[in-house]
This record gives sequence, structure tokens and C-alpha cells, in this order.
Amino acid sequence: MRIHELPTDVVRKIAAGEVVTGCFSVVKELVENSIDAGASLVEIEIRSGGKEYIMVRDNGSGMTNQEAKLAIKPHTTSKISSIEDLDSLITFGFRGEALSTIASVSRMRLSTAADSEELGTILEIAGGSVTGQKPLSGSNGTFVEVFDLLYNTPARRKFLKSASIEGRMVTEMIQRFILAFENVDFVYSRDSQTVFDTRGAGSLQDRIALIYPGISTRDLIPVSGDSGEIKVNGYVTLPSRTRKNRMGENIFVNRRYVRQFELNYALERGYGETLQKGNFPFAVLFIDIDPQEVDVNIHPQKLEVKFASTAAVLDEVKRAVRSAIKGAGHFTINIVHSEENITGSSEERKDVSEIYQDHEVSNHGFKHPWRNQKVFDNNASDTYTQSRIDRHHFRSFALGGEREGSPEKEKSGEGKVSFIGVFGERYLIAESEDGLLLIDQHAAHERIIFETLKESKRIAPQNLLMPLELNLERSRMDLVIAREETLKKLGFTFDFVNDKIIMVSIPQVMGVEGVVDVLEEILDEMRLEGLEDPKTVFDNLLASIACKAAIRTGNRLDIGQAEELFEELRRKNLLVCPHGRPISMVIRLEDLDRYFSR
Repeated sequence: MRIHELPTDVVRKIAAGEVVTGCFSVVKELVENSIDAGASLVEIEIRSGGKEYIMVRDNGSGMTNQEAKLAIKPHTTSKISSIEDLDSLITFGFRGEALSTIASVSRMRLSTAADSEELGTILEIAGGSVTGQKPLSGSNGTFVEVFDLLYNTPARRKFLKSASIEGRMVTEMIQRFILAFENVDFVYSRDSQTVFDTRGAGSLQDRIALIYPGISTRDLIPVSGDSGEIKVNGYVTLPSRTRKNRMGENIFVNRRYVRQFELNYALERGYGETLQKGNFPFAVLFIDIDPQEVDVNIHPQKLEVKFASTAAVLDEVKRAVRSAIKGAGHFTINIVHSEENITGSSEERKDVSEIYQDHEVSNHGFKHPWRNQKVFDNNASDTYTQSRIDRHHFRSFALGGEREGSPEKEKSGEGKVSFIGVFGERYLIAESEDGLLLIDQHAAHERIIFETLKESKRIAPQNLLMPLELNLERSRMDLVIAREETLKKLGFTFDFVNDKIIMVSIPQVMGVEGVVDVLEEILDEMRLEGLEDPKTVFDNLLASIACKAAIRTGNRLDIGQAEELFEELRRKNLLVCPHGRPISMVIRLEDLDRYFSR
């Protein structure tokens, strides 16, 4: 076949492949047009997931008869007029493709009216061609109906998902619009059932509760960050309110929803290690930035953006979230009685089994038992802790009597500290003058290792008896080759044989088990080099190694090991682990007295 020019209808159907990726993308384009038209009310209805029928109606500015006819032609728009306008976009649409491409692969009815004309216009369109026109008498706004999506491209229509999946994707997309635009009311119906009606839900908190009914206002932490050029605001949840995927993370750049790994990662990094691995927070975050500093024209569905200064944006997101988590200052103590020690009705047991105490960080703090430092304050760390106290799983260190703090410690003014035991093979327990001291043995050991590694600036390697061939994805293999010297400083050395990478040595502080996972975490962290400060990246690499080298939950400590760990912690006055998670907490004696009505 020789080179030739494609027919117009073929060109338009190919172009539709980038815009019409599913029913949700059609709804997205139409709703964005409504918002750009200044609508304060947008109604959406779909049937059969949108495959058979999609309707979007708004009370925006509408179009004239002539504009309506132009709007269904390719590359016609009211949003821009010159190439310079692309540098300062404030609208969602700008390419002039949406209506024309949707009309080319469906049957469409476009009804619209504007102030400047007495009568509006109704256009009937099939496959991109106008098949009928009549006048419309009504108020301002636009009413678009799409029938039989992709009816004239059966090869593509068969790749649409089931009605339930297409409908779910539309619903998720509508949820994002509801969260992003508090000043716009949305009424969304699916197969004649109203799913969302936001009229009356004027605040962002109200809308979050509407979208995520399982989240209460108690779970939400306001986020506010302002570096001058970059503003970050919205809400995140406490570290106790998470899910197993990122579907609850909603990030908007200039009110445009984006799906960008770097931003999600920065959000999660803001939590430090208060998030357990594999858990992800709920979040609604808005990043406001000068339109000239962000390029939204890099993705067919505009789901990704490019920043002029990516590092500054990521840093501001992380800083704003971390500040919000630190400032929350909430912790929960659940004191649970064993069943055999409780009498009375189940309701009575419920009443006495839980106690919740919230402390404002700015007004309250718990004194550290040896340095009179506040464990829960703005300078400590992410201060949400949840503890469950149960008299099972307790192992005492008391051997023939109570272990008291040494006379030397008491003379030095550090106070009386007595070891009591270990709870659940994870928490060291001691008695201090202020109350019951609980220390997370893993977090404490992790921080001590981290500080040691930072002081040495280089980790000694240990050779593997049997070198390990790595099975890494291409991007990670490239990082191993490019960052070989940095990895050597961390204790990793490699041989390169043809296209294979052989691990020869690993950090001396680590065991072989899980070392590949640690390496992969380190390589993922290295991807941020150039986006974050090099020292911060290197510290994060050390933190990953320290975390895996530390005592694990369930490891049994004898009395000597526990005391040595405690003394090292006290000597260095360490309050948080390298990832920002608290190391210790105090349950005050007066809190226990109040619980037991003493």
C-alpha cells in the first residue's frame, strides 16, 4: 500500500480512541464542559453503565445556534485562541476535541440556549453528521444526550466492559467532581436510581462524608500548607483509617484530578511510618499552583501533569501532610478486660471496656521519665498511637523481686525507672515517676541502628556464601548499574555477567532473609534522586536498612538485652524512629486512677 491521506471519518474515529476510552471518559468530558460554562448545577444520568445512554445537563452559559454547530466540529473551542494561551490554562477543556469525537462514535442530541438569543437550538447528530435541527424554548444551559456509544465502531464497542464495571467507573469519576467543586451541585442517577444529590452538602467535610460514609469528622485532619508559590490544602485521615489500595487518595492540581505516582508517594511519605506497609490513607488534597508552572497537556485523558519544579511540589505536599499529622495530637487507649474478670450485661462490659482520651498537643504533653521531655508535642513526631492493654501475652522480668532504678541514676536526677516486663513480645514496659512507660522495641532498635549508620557514613559489607542472581525489572536493573557506588556505600556489591546482575555482598547489619525486598525498596527510593535533597534520599536509604535490621516484633529479649536497649535510648534521648514513628509513650498514673474511679 502506498502512502495516502486518510478519509475524514477515519481520522475522527481514530482520534476518538484517545478521548473515548470508556463511558466514564465521555461523562468526564461533558461534565468538564459544564463546569467551564460556569454551571452551578450539573445533572448526570446513565443507563447500562453508559453504554446505552448518557445524559449531562447544566445551567451554565449555553451556546448560540452558530456555536452549537461549530462545537461538534474538530478542534473548535472557546477556551484558547493562540499558542500562548496553553501556558496559562485555567479551564478543563482546551483541545476542542470532546464533542466532535463523542459525536463521531455515537448518536447524540445537543440542546442548548444562551442569553444572547431568544430561542435555543436542538441538534440531532449521528456518526458526527447533523441529521436534524429544531428550535428550543427554555432557560440557559446545555443538555447533551449520548445514545449507543461506539455503535458505528463495533470492533471497539466489544472492548467496553460490563455495564456494572462501566457504571462503577462513572460513579468513581463523579465522586471526584463532587469533592473538587464545593460550589457546584451534582445530581447523579444510575439506571433510574439517584446515587448522589449534593444539594445541601456545601462543605468539603459534608461531601467527604457523602462519598465515604464510613469516615467520620473525627477521622479527618485538615491539611494546610503554603510556600507562597504552592498551596496545599484539604483533608487526610488519621493513620488508623486506611485501606489496602490507593483508591481513597484523591489529589487535585488546580482542581483537576490527577493520577500521578509521585504525588501519591509524597502524600504517603508525609505519614512517616505511622502507616503500616500495604495500607493507604484516605485523602482529599488540593494543590494550587500558578498555571504557568504546570503543563496539563501531556496526557490524552489529562490525568497526569508536569510541573516546572516537581521537587518543590512534592516537598510541599509531604511537609503539609506531615505537619497535619503531627498537629493532630490524638492517641487512643483501649483498656480491655479479660472476659472472666467482668460481670454484668454485655452493655455494661462495653461501657467499661473502652476509654478514649484526646489531648491537644499545644496544651498537653506527657513528661519523658528521664529528661522531662514531652513525648506528645509538636516537636516529637507523628503522634497518633493506638494501644490495646490486655493481661494476656505478658512476660515479667521480675526475678525474686522488683528491679529498681540504680542509685546512680536517682542521684543524677534522671528519676526512678524500674523494668516490669515485655508485653506481646513487642513493647518494653517500665515504671517511672510519671506512670507506665511503654517502648516499642522495634522502633527503638531501628533508631539506634540508624544513628549508628549515619555516624559511620558507610556500611560494612558481608560476603554471601552463595551469590544471589537478581530477577529485577528493567528500570531497577538500570538503577543498580547507574548507582553502583552509592549501593556499595550501603554494603551491597554486585557482579555483572552479560545481562545478569549477581548480588555478591549485603550490609553486615542485615540477614539474608528479605534482603532482595530491601534492595528493591532502596532502588525505588533512588528514583527520587533529583527530586529530593540528596542527603534526605541517603538518610531514607539508611532508614530502610535500619528498619529491616532491627529486632522484629515477636523476637524475645532477655533482661540484659532489654536493659541495654533502654539505656542506649535514654543516653541518646531518641523520641522517634527514622520514619517518624513514636518510640515511647506514657500512661499516666492519674489516667489509670480515673479509669478505676480511685
